[in-house]
Amino acid sequence: MTAPTPQRCLAAADQLLRGSGVLGAVAVSAGWWPRACACLIRLALEGGIDAYWRRVKPTVAACRQGRAKQLMLRGRLGPGTETARRAAFAWASLSAATHHHCYDLAPTAAELRRLHTEVSTLLARLEPPAKTGPLTPPRRQLVT
Repeated sequence: MTAPTPQRCLAAADQLLRGSGVLGAVAVSAGWWPRACACLIRLALEGGIDAYWRRVKPTVAACRQGRAKQLMLRGRLGPGTETARRAAFAWASLSAATHHHCYDLAPTAAELRRLHTEVSTLLARLEPPAKTGPLTPPRRQLVT
């Protein structure tokens, strides 16, 4: 069994947030949609980080600890400290939202929508830059 892509996880989470589709309608009526939505968004973030490291440094991608991969985003091969900080905050927020404690309230739809948007932005930052065409070296002018 293969893991779903980050885009599919975000699409399923979006269905839960909108209460649309078969999954969304059942989840909303059963009342378990907030934690399931948070779990899907967290899976998307973890999948995006894994894809980043598979592309940039496969030995890091082989590491089984997700926290270590997050910490290495701050390093010289990572996308930068701001992206790493935002990813860590989103992951911590989503982890707290997925754990069920009788004294905790489930995350609201607005909180989950904000985290969904944040993870979508982070995934875009972790993607490779789009190629605009073949790179050609600059031409030198001959000075006579």
